[in-house]
Amino acid sequence: MAHIHPPGFPIERGKIHEFANSILDDNLLYHDEEAARAAGLPSVVAPPTFSSASAFFPEKAGRGGAAGAGLDMRFVLHGGQELVYERPIFAGDVLRAEPGETKSYEKDGKRGGKMKFIETELLYRDQSGQVVLRVRNTLIQTGGVVQS
Repeated sequence: MAHIHPPGFPIERGKIHEFANSILDDNLLYHDEEAARAAGLPSVVAPPTFSSASAFFPEKAGRGGAAGAGLDMRFVLHGGQELVYERPIFAGDVLRAEPGETKSYEKDGKRGGKMKFIETELLYRDQSGQVVLRVRNTLIQTGGVVQS
């Protein structure tokens, strides 16, 4: 996969418009620059799940996940995801991802044996270096095939 240079995740007005259309959201703040400015915003705002598009802008600092944690993908489950916004993301922002806190712990399971939990945090900083978004993910590796 080719990489963008300089690195980062550029937030573009047209891509916000396309993304909002793809999720069938006609909120004017996602589509209309004049409406956004009339609402006191610097530009159109990105929908809350727009940050998922950052997967197409990989940075070494922002990767890891199950493979980086040494998990056996045959037994990995998605345990959850949380998006914590420090401020809205606007067209014109350029975000950079960096790893945040990582926690790992185990619990006894009832049907799949011991479960290993990996909780990771990915921080997105804007062009001025301020954290604007924290993405927290939980992965769970079961001890084996779940027994009924």
